[in-house]
Amino acid sequence: MKPNKVIVVLIIALIASPLISGCVTHEKKLPAIEVCFEHYVAGNKHILKIDYAKATLISKKEAPTLYPWYNTPMTGIILFAYDMTGVKNMKELGMRVTPSTFVPLSKQGKIIAYIGFKSPKDVPKKGDKMLVVVQVLENGREMAEAHTNVVWDINWS
Repeated sequence: MKPNKVIVVLIIALIASPLISGCVTHEKKLPAIEVCFEHYVAGNKHILKIDYAKATLISKKEAPTLYPWYNTPMTGIILFAYDMTGVKNMKELGMRVTPSTFVPLSKQGKIIAYIGFKSPKDVPKKGDKMLVVVQVLENGREMAEAHTNVVWDINWS
């Protein structure tokens, strides 16, 4: 093969390589708590029921907007979790809370939302116990609340 043909073949191989391999990029998954719940309004009463909550890994595009507890919208459906591992009294809970996730109050029916973590050091360890809380707030007033427990069952680093 002539040197010019070798160069052309090499160039084609370099260009085609990502196309042949499928140009696969592996997105790093983020740890989160997936919460499936139902929210309805009957008359003026909010009805809230958690179907399940579980540890999961999500894509960055699924990641929720995280609100610090002092800046959470006061009208909406608010989700957060407490790390209950090793908690001996209720005073400790305030220091071990995740950021909040917000769902508009107008949303009704079956809803799936995610609770995220501020930083990798805040992600629970396998076996840690979490208390998941879902609250309906209207102008800062609690209209309904539901909670459930989750045992973190994912190794993440």
